[in-house]
Amino acid sequence: MNTINISKNKYKSLNNVKIDKNVFNTEAKIYIFDFRGQEKILKKLYDLEGSYFAHKLYTIEMLDYYKKYIPDSLCIPDNLVSVNNKIIGFSLPKINGINFATILNSEKVDYKEKIYYFKAIGTLLNQLKSIRKYTELKEFYLNDLHESNFMVDPCKRDIKAVDLDSCRIFNNGCFVSRFLGPNDFICNKPFKYNYNDNISNGKGFVIANENSDLYCYVVMILNYLFNGSVTRMREEKFYDYLNYLDILGFNKNLINCFEKIILNCDNSNPVDYLDTLTESNINGAKEKIYMLNKIRSD
Repeated sequence: MNTINISKNKYKSLNNVKIDKNVFNTEAKIYIFDFRGQEKILKKLYDLEGSYFAHKLYTIEMLDYYKKYIPDSLCIPDNLVSVNNKIIGFSLPKINGINFATILNSEKVDYKEKIYYFKAIGTLLNQLKSIRKYTELKEFYLNDLHESNFMVDPCKRDIKAVDLDSCRIFNNGCFVSRFLGPNDFICNKPFKYNYNDNISNGKGFVIANENSDLYCYVVMILNYLFNGSVTRMREEKFYDYLNYLDILGFNKNLINCFEKIILNCDNSNPVDYLDTLTESNINGAKEKIYMLNKIRSD
């Protein structure tokens, strides 16, 4: 992989990328810069030492090496970036669009449009499953899969995954994932969520696999429906919420996909059932309405 070297003065003059308050970002500063007449994004990592940084560099190199198998809907790093010959991060193509977290939090965007992009993510996960099956890229998972790590181009109705430096590719380490921390849904299920017992293997709690990617996808959908964080629930409350969705008329196959994330069986991709969602049951699924109905029933 090529390295772009910029001077300290040029680095100091770079402009920060304005990040919406709804966007989740914890491990880097994001800048925009010009390289040979092209606008690029610079992701300047906070942690530039030790095994964590080494794992990041290995991940970026592996993404570059296997890029012929990686679909265009994944935005992978294209250069390492150094300041005065010291690597500080990497560059990415600049994507013109809106963060998916902003889309989901906007009341101006129709629910059908939001479901369209959720379906695109589910289709991408199916595509990655085929890549693992039919190409040399046998171990490749998004890992840190959440709404802030997708960019939407509303004009083209296109969505791209970003933050691929936190993916799992072969034995690159175990990176933190927003939804894959210790909670009732994940703990005590080592059959499907592989815990990271090796501190030197990274800072993440779960070593990503197909089940963990589908878990994150389902949690992302449920958080949208609930308009809150479902992973803060105890399992008993989660079952109560699923029963409530059933009363609202949610598709039973969709509810079954939701339930599997806390069962000792492989998770299922709910993408084929998302078209069954209606504006009425989406509005009814929100936490405030759910709690109001629960109070009335009690």
